[in-house]
Amino acid sequence: MSGGFRRDTRGNAAVEFALIAFPFFFLLLAMIETALATTAGVMLNNAVGSAARQVLTGAVQKSDMDADGFRKMICGNIDLLMSCDRLSLDMRTYPAGTPFSGPVSLRDGSVDDTSFCFDPGRQDTITVIRAYYEWPWTTSVLNQMTEKTNGNLILGAMAAFMNEPFGGAVSSKANC
Repeated sequence: MSGGFRRDTRGNAAVEFALIAFPFFFLLLAMIETALATTAGVMLNNAVGSAARQVLTGAVQKSDMDADGFRKMICGNIDLLMSCDRLSLDMRTYPAGTPFSGPVSLRDGSVDDTSFCFDPGRQDTITVIRAYYEWPWTTSVLNQMTEKTNGNLILGAMAAFMNEPFGGAVSSKANC
């Protein structure tokens, strides 16, 4: 029975599957995780946009909302995929024509929010809202690609606008 072993192909599919299963499932998991992170980024952007409308119209200022209340308002829109404890918020006002601060700095691989503040501003002031979320990667290769951020992907959203003239003297609970 010469060559019988080489002609026997009954186990080909099992051997081929064993060779490609790990890379296939790894790529599948990485694609799913990337899609989830992208969806989370869109959710964060939408939540900041929705909160920005509340600030721009004076609803936040008139309700005398503080930083915790504002955080809860944004967290209510992202809690499907994200936990609020990984969220960093910064809201400041600037005089017209003044440049505002640029990229966020990192400290020990996490967002450095020590200088972040809450100031929804008064009417006719420029307000900038920045939100950062540290999304933890599960797939090891994606985790290693973000070594400067402790294996987390930093999702960011920003809104910059001029508050409308919402009328009346409104007190603001600014902590800047």
